[in-house]
Amino acid sequence: MADLFFYYYFLPLLFSLLWFINLVQLLEKLKKDRDIKNQKILGSLWSIGFTFSVLLSISLLF
Repeated sequence: MADLFFYYYFLPLLFSLLWFINLVQLLEKLKKDRDIKNQKILGSLWSIGFTFSVLLSISLLF
């Protein structure tokens, strides 16, 4: 039962939280005219992780 909680709630929540934090850092660096290369790479990785965690949680339902 704990595994289902981890896949259904924790992973998507974790990736969405990390994605949002990265977005805030990206906007702060854009405002200060600093390099945003790391935030773009992290943003794509968090987006991929979030997408796959949501797909995994949906696939476990069926």
